[in-house]
Amino acid sequence: MTTAQGTNPTNDEGAEGEIVPVAFSEYREHEPETPGVHDESVTDDAELRPDYAAVIERIETLGPDEVSRRLEASGNGLTELGVTINSEDGNRPYPIDIVPRIISAERWAELSAGAEQRVRALELFLRDVYGPGEIIKAGRVDADMLRRSPGWSEDGQRVPADFVRAGICGLDLVSPASGEWMVLEDNLRMPGGLGMTHINREVLENHFAEILPPAETLEHPTRTYGLLHESLIASARLVDGGVAEAEIGLCMVSPGPTDTTWYEQNLVSGQVGAAIVTADALVVDDGKLWRLDGGERHRVHLLNPRMGETELFEAKGADGRPLGDALRDVLAAGAVAIVNAPGNGLADDKATYALVPDIIDFYLGEKPLLAQVPTLLCAREDHREEVLDRLDELVVKPIDGYGGSGITVGPECSADELETRRREIRETPERFVAQDIVPLSTLPTLVDGSFAPSHVDLRAFVLQRPDGQDASRTVAVTTPGAMTRVAPAGTMIVNVSAGGGAKDTWIQR
Repeated sequence: MTTAQGTNPTNDEGAEGEIVPVAFSEYREHEPETPGVHDESVTDDAELRPDYAAVIERIETLGPDEVSRRLEASGNGLTELGVTINSEDGNRPYPIDIVPRIISAERWAELSAGAEQRVRALELFLRDVYGPGEIIKAGRVDADMLRRSPGWSEDGQRVPADFVRAGICGLDLVSPASGEWMVLEDNLRMPGGLGMTHINREVLENHFAEILPPAETLEHPTRTYGLLHESLIASARLVDGGVAEAEIGLCMVSPGPTDTTWYEQNLVSGQVGAAIVTADALVVDDGKLWRLDGGERHRVHLLNPRMGETELFEAKGADGRPLGDALRDVLAAGAVAIVNAPGNGLADDKATYALVPDIIDFYLGEKPLLAQVPTLLCAREDHREEVLDRLDELVVKPIDGYGGSGITVGPECSADELETRRREIRETPERFVAQDIVPLSTLPTLVDGSFAPSHVDLRAFVLQRPDGQDASRTVAVTTPGAMTRVAPAGTMIVNVSAGGGAKDTWIQR
């Protein structure tokens, strides 16, 4: 699928050699690829919602030639910045569609409350299972299941009890029916896309300003940076509460310019006042973590890794030795905070996902404010037999899968692919979970010069900081910027690795 950032996507020619116009008139005649799918821009009476009608009208007024010219200019700008993805044709601009997703203030308040509740419960879960293990003692969670998880890490036990483990969280939300929302996945390990909420808006502001409504009617995603700065500073103060804020060292450690999200990392680190370095600029000395800059060294109170924990601990520091045990020791001593903390992959585990309603009940004594997808655990014999019987109907996910990797969608699989997955489930059932297919909602997306429905999800970001009144608790806040991800035609997998793109998300005030 060519999305809005493709090269000249509106230059297709009609039978008479004329440019096909940008037109919405045929959009509502599209039949959904999946029965029961609803389109967020269209009412139950097949009328275009007023907010979307205004946007579509402005795009149509620009005309196909002008839209095409601006799309090409925005794509070139993204390429120059390095906001690209790898494809068979080489690097191409990250696909950003110009038709936004629009979420009302009332709806956002509901989603935010549910997301914050979920993150607070998962934070308590991580603190507990890497600490006293009360939920295990109560028989609510199986200890063997936790230890089998690829996300389990002995390093998770080194995090001081009152340190924030999941300071930056991403929850993937979907709308299976009009007015209904549920959580599809939790990302407490290393969620990406926080800076993309800013980039998505910048594309419209810089190239399609006519589309935007008055600024005072929308939340602006750049407000996220102030909230993130406050959260990181609060976590850093657990290391040294007496240091002046100007002297608190925030540091992002990255694989470097070869990383596919390097531009976003630079954007976020710069906005929150964090130095961005590769591991070879870090060294542990005198029981503290330091960042080297030329001939000077600076104390690091908080480290934000943009690499996996194994990669971080194995990376060689400025002294030529792996950071490894030296970094582990200063973490355990409370001499540096790491956000997000080692061991958080346990919360991203698809088997843990199935337990979240119980986790919310155990730690908060509350009912979940957001629904989630019923999940079958292939490690359980009764669940496994159902999965094997219905394999062609279900989505099967590896419990350690990141970025959509290893997922099989039953109706989209060949007989050979299903048989391969069947064999894998029988051989290592503990590696997999299965879910019914959730019909992701659609939104208009500019494809080859006209509007077509594409499936979307929503990544909402929740930040956590210590509760100054109660060290055993955290304060969670949902950012005013969220990322709408767009699936390629013919699929509901929105991950960029599968060819997905993004839309700007308008959260109304």
